[in-house]
Amino acid sequence: MRHLFLLLFFGCADLLFAQSPALPLSDTARISLMTVAQGEEVYSLFGHSALRVRDPYQRLDRCYNYGTFDFDQPNFLLKFCQGKLLYSLDTEPYRGFEYGNIQDRRAMREQLLNLDKTQRQRLFDLLETNALPQNRSYKYDFFYDNCATRIRDIVEEAFEYQVRFDSSGLAQPKTMRQLLRPYLEVHPWTQFGIDLVLGYAADRRANAEDFMFLPDYVHDMFANAKVGNEARPLVVSERNVPEYSFPRPDWQPGFFGRPFWVMCLVALVGLLCMAHPRNERVFDFIFWFVLGLAGLVMFLLWFATDHSATKVNANLLWALPTHLLFFWRRTRNEVVEVYFIGAAILAALALVFWKFIPQEMPVAAIPLAALVVVKGLWRRYWKVRAEEV
Repeated sequence: MRHLFLLLFFGCADLLFAQSPALPLSDTARISLMTVAQGEEVYSLFGHSALRVRDPYQRLDRCYNYGTFDFDQPNFLLKFCQGKLLYSLDTEPYRGFEYGNIQDRRAMREQLLNLDKTQRQRLFDLLETNALPQNRSYKYDFFYDNCATRIRDIVEEAFEYQVRFDSSGLAQPKTMRQLLRPYLEVHPWTQFGIDLVLGYAADRRANAEDFMFLPDYVHDMFANAKVGNEARPLVVSERNVPEYSFPRPDWQPGFFGRPFWVMCLVALVGLLCMAHPRNERVFDFIFWFVLGLAGLVMFLLWFATDHSATKVNANLLWALPTHLLFFWRRTRNEVVEVYFIGAAILAALALVFWKFIPQEMPVAAIPLAALVVVKGLWRRYWKVRAEEV
């Protein structure tokens, strides 16, 4: 009986402490938005956002960061591919946050939020509640639920949804896909890969709130936002951390830094190999396998994952996953011939309607789609006619 009592006591105590409010902030406390510049790694190309809470009286100076995940999660890679990976709100000392970003040559901009004492405490309480073990994790969505949108949402909640964002300075109309382009200028192959896997959802016209899936636009929208009927500014001041900026390298793409020209070279090699049966067999084996593998990835990202951005992908018109069923065939019977004719017709339709499909198709894929048309019809029509003549 005594053990049961102790178990109930400590269980209730844990529950009470887990739901206890955050410590009261002093009048010297300040909360600011930290916007981190893009980095060199793929996961950091689009920048980052965090909230900084500083209270000298309480000896508190920490950052709240919604962009962390645990590599030790069970089935990490599978969950990442399925769109089921849990991201978390992490807290860390501000000095560590600053040092890490400066070491990575990523400048920061700090915007001091115009909060009164009640709003400041409310925002801090919300952050502390979000940071509890039972609340800190969430299912990440690239466009609609990430480190930037979470900060926008919690700040709006702290202001009781009285924040008015000014969208007059936004370069509209833009799609979600087009908003990514400036961050990928010096990463053309990454852009090509992203354009292949993003589906129709990425080509929806972005409204003012949609822009804020990117940290830079959260910064810009906060800078011009007003609060309440008195229209007081949301941000009272801004500073750069560090005061100097890190220059970006002057990058000029060579031939292999231009996906379109590389794909043209692949198509040319494919055409030349058609003049030699052995070379053609080797090229076909590689070409149809790689194309089928790419199609399988796009197919799975559409039907087997929770990624909203990869649904309804028209690139499957020219990169069919079913190529994997036929890529190894040396001899072609009637069924195989009909299959490749059908693949060629689909690719031809994609080329004809390339600019009319509601999804923005990658220009670098045009030579590949054209090669599918030529190779799909070559054996059945042109090669047979040439042999008859």
